[in-house]
Amino acid sequence: MSDLLNRETRRAAARAPRASTGPTPDQSRMLAAVAFKTSGLVVVIATTLALVTLVSANSDLTGTLGAIAGSWFAVHLVPLSIGGASLGVAPLLPTLIIGWSVARTVHHAVDSDTDRRVLRWIFAASMAGPLAVTAIALAVAKDASTVIGLSSPNALVAFSWVAGVHGAASGTGLLFACWDSVVIRRGLPDWVRALVAPFVRVLSILAAGGAAVVLLALLVSWETAGALLESGGDVVGMLGLTVLSVLYLPNIVIGALAVATGSTAGFGETSVSLFSTTGGPLPPLPILAVLPEGSAQTIWVVMLVVPIGAGLLLGRDCAIRSADIQVAVSSVWVVAAAAGALAALLGYAAGGNFGTFGTVEVTVWSFGLLTFAWLAVVGSASAAFVVWRRAEPEPTRDDPAPTPVPVAELAIEPAPSEPDPSETAPSEPEDDEQTEVVEDVVEAEVVDDVPAEMPAAEEPDAIVEAATAEPLDAEVVAPPGDRDGPAR
Repeated sequence: MSDLLNRETRRAAARAPRASTGPTPDQSRMLAAVAFKTSGLVVVIATTLALVTLVSANSDLTGTLGAIAGSWFAVHLVPLSIGGASLGVAPLLPTLIIGWSVARTVHHAVDSDTDRRVLRWIFAASMAGPLAVTAIALAVAKDASTVIGLSSPNALVAFSWVAGVHGAASGTGLLFACWDSVVIRRGLPDWVRALVAPFVRVLSILAAGGAAVVLLALLVSWETAGALLESGGDVVGMLGLTVLSVLYLPNIVIGALAVATGSTAGFGETSVSLFSTTGGPLPPLPILAVLPEGSAQTIWVVMLVVPIGAGLLLGRDCAIRSADIQVAVSSVWVVAAAAGALAALLGYAAGGNFGTFGTVEVTVWSFGLLTFAWLAVVGSASAAFVVWRRAEPEPTRDDPAPTPVPVAELAIEPAPSEPDPSETAPSEPEDDEQTEVVEDVVEAEVVDDVPAEMPAAEEPDAIVEAATAEPLDAEVVAPPGDRDGPAR
């Protein structure tokens, strides 16, 4: 009997639906989009540009695949060797666009109710797709090295740069989507949740300040930029130089921001800081006209307004979110540390070897440290000032005049007085004699000097006079007397 029951139990368990541990069809489609959406777009754009470039140069299509693979490595900051010359300075604009696209795709795939297991799947998919494309690009570059001058990069370096770019972008998207839940789950203070907005705002201010410095320098040296652009020869050459200048614009902005914080930016033998400059050979790229042609000027110190202004606004943003000065200053220091670390990372990514011209770099450690120092010190002072102003009591006003004592309403019914012979009362009907008593309200102020006890022998008129020791503007109307007597 027991054997039969066990058999039936096993059959029921076999017929019962098992919980699925893998992704659902909808989740599979979402993971595929996360893995290959941005990478596929990069490959399509690289293919289009390679074909247009080769056709416009009247070249055959033999090196198309090699050009596509080289473009994939270039937009992921992988150092390349072309024709024996090392190219380690890749333009940052395509890399920033790729990072923004990956972060946006991941952010849209996540909501507040997403399970942690699905979050791991999304992050793994965002890494698996680009790494698979990188493996294919390495094989293509190795095969194309026999046809064109492109040398296949080191596999470990290539995988590291691609994983770093996509990992940072995917992690940023996940962090922005799950920031509140992460703060709550980790038991972090509530003020940590409000740090995203000040961090984004201070980065925007720093980027805008660096771009303003570049724009002003470009306007000052506009003639030099025009001469470098004309060195391209025909329209195609000038268009190519213009495109390259736009692609390298973020690199130049980072260098200008490093100089504005007090650090040093160098291009081969050329170096620029707030206090000194050194000249050297430069490639004919129009955007490089922003580099000064002479020695450092005293007016350059005005560029310090960029980090100082960013620090002031950072302190204000943190102070308006908390009335506690300790919390406000702690917020400033956390944001400043994150901004300094990001500045050092971007400064490192913007540099590299530029062939025969030497190394393009900013002093990474000083750039990150000075960015942190300006934001932390100036931001702390700004936050403390804002909190102090908010906590300062308002100026006291003069005390208002005391309110008057409420007017007492006294209803006094005076006793009948002696008849006045000069006046006669009108006759009343004989059958129903009624006396109409009109009581008027006497308005008077209550005074403190009224005697506590009134003599019993005094007449009612004396009582009225005692109650109105102060001047009293009132009219007492006595009721009429009886029918035969006169009334006052």
